Amino acid sequence: MFDFTYFFCLIDDFFQKFEATYWEFLKYSNKRLRMRSSQLKISEIVFIAIWYKCSHFNNFKAFFFSLKKNHSQLFRYLPCYQRMVDLIRTHQLALHALHFALMKDCQSNHLWMDSTTLPVCKNQRIQRHKSLAKIATRGKSSMGWFFGCKLHLIMNQSGDMVSTALSNGHTADIKMVEQLVEGLKARLYADRGYISQELKSRLKLQDVDLTTYHRKNMQAVNLSKADEYHLKQRNKIETLFSLLKGKYNLVTSKARSIEGYLAGIYASLCAYQLCHQNKPTIRVMEVSA
Repeated sequence: MFDFTYFFCLIDDFFQKFEATYWEFLKYSNKRLRMRSSQLKISEIVFIAIWYKCSHFNNFKAFFFSLKKNHSQLFRYLPCYQRMVDLIRTHQLALHALHFALMKDCQSNHLWMDSTTLPVCKNQRIQRHKSLAKIATRGKSSMGWFFGCKLHLIMNQSGDMVSTALSNGHTADIKMVEQLVEGLKARLYADRGYISQELKSRLKLQDVDLTTYHRKNMQAVNLSKADEYHLKQRNKIETLFSLLKGKYNLVTSKARSIEGYLAGIYASLCAYQLCHQNKPTIRVMEVSA
C-alpha cells in the first residue's frame, strides 16, 4: 500500500535542503529566465509525479482527476490538469536531482551493469514521430530494431541502482561505461557486449575490475568460482528492467516534449527506488583466503 505521509516526508526532507541550490542553478544556468510562482511546493509536484508511477493508472489525466476527486484534502491547492502537466515538465531537473540523491549511498564492492531499450513509438510510425525526434534514434538490440533511447544502469547486490545514464538508441553500450563508473571502485560484471581489452585496462586504472564471459572465437578466460557465480546472476538486472517497464511505466509513447519525457523516466526510477519493497537481490559469494 502506498503510504502518502511517509513518502512525502522523505521527498520534502530532501527538498528542504536542496531547494535553494536548485533555484540558484536554474538562475545561473539560464534554464528558466522567467518562472511563474506556483501554489504547489516543488516537493508536492515531485510527489505527485512519483505517486502516478506507483498507481495502477497508465494515463496521467485519469490519475490526476482521480487525485482531485479523492485526495484533494492532502494538498493546499491543486491546479488544473494542463498546469499540473506543465509544472512536472518544468521541474524535471528536480526529479533528476532526487534520483541521483537516492543513489548516493548505494555503492558496493560487487556491481552488475546492463542497458535496456526505451522505444518511443512503433517502427511503422518512425517517419511520423516528431515530439522526440531530437533525441530518439534508430537502434538495434537483441530483440530487433527500435526507435528511441537507451537506459544504461549499474545495480548492486541489494537491487538498488548505483549509477544510471541515458543515451540515444544507436549509442553502443560500451561507450557509456566510463561515464557510469565515474567515482566507483568495485568488481563489475557485464555481458559479452562490454568485451574490450582496452576498456578493461582503462577501468583498471580507476580500481574497477570489469569481468565478462569470452566469445566463442576468443581464447578462454580462466574465471574464479566466485566470478562464474556472479556472472550467472546478471539475469537479476533484467528483472529490475522488467519491474521498471511493467510496474512503473518506464516506457511510454505519450510524451509530447523532451522535458516531459525525461520527467517521466526519472519519476519511474524514483518510484522504484522509494516504493519497491521486494527488489531483486543477489547473494554475494565471498572469496576465501
